[in-house]
Amino acid sequence: MRPGGFEPTLFRDVSVDDEFFDSLKEDYDGFAVWYARKSREGASALVYSDAEGLGAFVYLKQEDESLPLSDAALPAEPRLKIGTLKVADRIQGERLGEGAIGLALWRWRESACRQVYVTVFDKHRSLIGMLRKFGFARMGANDRGESVFVKDRRSMDFASPYRCFPFISPRFEAANLLVIEDRFHDVLFPYSELANAEQLQASFRSAAANGVTKVYISGSERLAARPGNPILIYRKYTGAAGLPNFKSVITSYCVVADVVAVKNRGSEIESFEQFRARVRNKSVFGEHEIARWYREHRNLTTIEMVYLGYFGPGNNVNYRWLKDNGYWADTHPHQFAYSPAELTAILKRGGVELADLTVDQS
Repeated sequence: MRPGGFEPTLFRDVSVDDEFFDSLKEDYDGFAVWYARKSREGASALVYSDAEGLGAFVYLKQEDESLPLSDAALPAEPRLKIGTLKVADRIQGERLGEGAIGLALWRWRESACRQVYVTVFDKHRSLIGMLRKFGFARMGANDRGESVFVKDRRSMDFASPYRCFPFISPRFEAANLLVIEDRFHDVLFPYSELANAEQLQASFRSAAANGVTKVYISGSERLAARPGNPILIYRKYTGAAGLPNFKSVITSYCVVADVVAVKNRGSEIESFEQFRARVRNKSVFGEHEIARWYREHRNLTTIEMVYLGYFGPGNNVNYRWLKDNGYWADTHPHQFAYSPAELTAILKRGGVELADLTVDQS
């Protein structure tokens, strides 16, 4: 599972002499020596690159030893370490940092580790702010003067979909469905449906594709989605060829972070500036389209979601199966409210166990 265009890449296939690594060499004595050792060992990282070169680099490793701090130590247990997390300055604003953290936390969810941690110098304020947003807590400092931030399955804060990411609260009451036309879906969720290489590359140039925060803009005033609810993403096929009943499919699953009424029957609840700040670089629309939405719609609602994962090729759940098995009601799909048992069945059809998205805090 990879938000954005991250690809597994061997260390030896990326030159440590690239200027991308200059700041790491300045911060860490012996970085080049460490990198050469990892290259010889055949280590790999998750790398984002584009026509201009390296954009992001994420290295993950599992550790089993104790975690030393300057005045104490966390006891030995399996932990996933985010050993290197670097985003090029030229790509700031494209939400690759959020995508990199999301990627690391997806990998953590797939592991047996109860903790994931990262060390960071205090000067990296933006990164620290993002770590706190995603539920990392500062546990102290190490001997190099870096702050040590840890996230633990046993102390998950389910009050916020971000702080408990990549899990959902086991106490949710209902799940919802969000229908998105294929042309918009493939921008927001480029890995959730097979597309040709040209389409994928176009999607990866979108900041909305890179991050795990997604914003859907609706002209409806009647939406069942509520903060904390899991929400299934349904890709509506609009092509003429093939069988729509089988090509329209649930591809992905998210959790609702916020639902905001921006306009209601012509009454402005939020200003345009507030609306624009909420959706820009998280939705499929550019500046002119965002302005048109605000100007032309009497009802306007935004759904902010956190992207938990996708089913993958061959596992998407099509309309025909949903209808035949009683999961497609006669009301508008955005009014659907699935019980935990119904959500479990739909996820299982897509090859995902609900238990893997919740967490045992014992």
